[in-house]
Amino acid sequence: MDTATLRRWATPLTIGAFMLMSITGILMFFHINVGISKVAHEWLSWAMVIGVGLHLVTNWKMFARYFSQKAALGVIGFFAILTVASMLIPGEEERRGPPGAQASNVLMNAPLDKLAGITGNTLEDLQAKLQAQGLKLDATMVSLDAVAKQNQRNPVEVLNGVIAAK
Repeated sequence: MDTATLRRWATPLTIGAFMLMSITGILMFFHINVGISKVAHEWLSWAMVIGVGLHLVTNWKMFARYFSQKAALGVIGFFAILTVASMLIPGEEERRGPPGAQASNVLMNAPLDKLAGITGNTLEDLQAKLQAQGLKLDATMVSLDAVAKQNQRNPVEVLNGVIAAK
């Protein structure tokens, strides 16, 4: 494909994809969930990548000139640093953990009598199930997490054993 044909496709593709990415990105920023805007933003970002890639190919000489200009290098470098930083700084979900892990933590740290009720057991039944897993219990163990740690077991496996036990 020649440069003129690429340019005829690259520029409109870049403009259209930029329009979609900027509008859906602003909607996401303000937590406005309209239709499939989030999915469109995530998946159709590939159109932006392709459009910009084709645009670079068709305008390579002009693009390469920016690497000899201090101001342009500063702006490009700034965004390169932001890109790396955005991948290294933990996000909200990484700080809290995935939703399943949050629920597991709540269950593992709940008092045993409350956990018994949640799992449809009496405290005595829950204690019997824990002992059936080979776990030793004493009065100081107030949560499933404490039981697991005291018995040197994986808390998630102990929780799964309690939930799976019939």
